Amino acid sequence: MEADWSVEIGAGLPVIDADWPGFVDLRRDIRGIDSIPEAAAEPALRNALVGLNGDASPVFTSKCDVWALRADEIDPDEFGCAPQDACAAGWASWIDIIARDPQRFASFEAHEAWVRRTADLLRADDAPCGRSDLVVRVAVAGEREGFGITLYAAGCGVDTQAARAAWERVLRAAVTATMREARASSSIG
Repeated sequence: MEADWSVEIGAGLPVIDADWPGFVDLRRDIRGIDSIPEAAAEPALRNALVGLNGDASPVFTSKCDVWALRADEIDPDEFGCAPQDACAAGWASWIDIIARDPQRFASFEAHEAWVRRTADLLRADDAPCGRSDLVVRVAVAGEREGFGITLYAAGCGVDTQAARAAWERVLRAAVTATMREARASSSIG
């Protein structure tokens, strides 16, 4: 799997907002997931959100989206695809993730280390036709300002069914790696 990380912090760049008007706090009541159209339409996204917002989770989510990719948006090299895979269709998603721990939430250095380690784990996954990107951004939660991560997952294939299957695999791996590294970094800082 292809995986990368970046930092997008500065004037005019997106901010992760845990207090936007449509925010559904799944930490308080996971049944709120039924009000999120993207989760209702995509069982894999629903499962990811349930895991990321579970009681034992070191993170919570604030927003997500899922969409189809056109063939002209897919670079086979960027998805780790062999020429015979002919990535004609794609499926993608993003999830905004915020650390629950206030010290980690406030630490840029912790977020940078977190996305670096997560991307390294994902690159070790030999699954083809998929990619994950982790982007550190400024985040706002209540009166606090800190940092969060936008987790992108995408898959491609010869048709929509294959693309969705690749995306589901990438999303599961990306959520698992992100959670693993969030837990590991909680003892580091």
